[in-house]
Amino acid sequence: MSLFFIMPGYEKITGSKKKHVADGHLKPNSSIIPIRILGFLELSGCFGIIFPWLFSILPILTPMAATGFCLIMLAGIFVHIQKKEYKMFPMLIIVFILSAAVAYFRFFNLSVK
Repeated sequence: MSLFFIMPGYEKITGSKKKHVADGHLKPNSSIIPIRILGFLELSGCFGIIFPWLFSILPILTPMAATGFCLIMLAGIFVHIQKKEYKMFPMLIIVFILSAAVAYFRFFNLSVK
């Protein structure tokens, strides 16, 4: 799941405003700052979903990162509904379900210990 967010997050941080406008992510007169913030959150989540659980350092961050991915996917679903871009819908729902599963099972594992 982390691999799913690395490339889009990186592109949102490094892509030019012209590229985001051309891709349809941004209107020509809009600020690029929300796109940059979303990219930062996606990249932070990539690290937060793997490293805390892997190294047993604040493992609570893993289910929190997965919950953050759920929120990002819900926001993406609403944005794509508003834009009437329904072809992305199945992928967004699948990633939402995977993120929710990771969050649920990691929170459950923490409560059992």
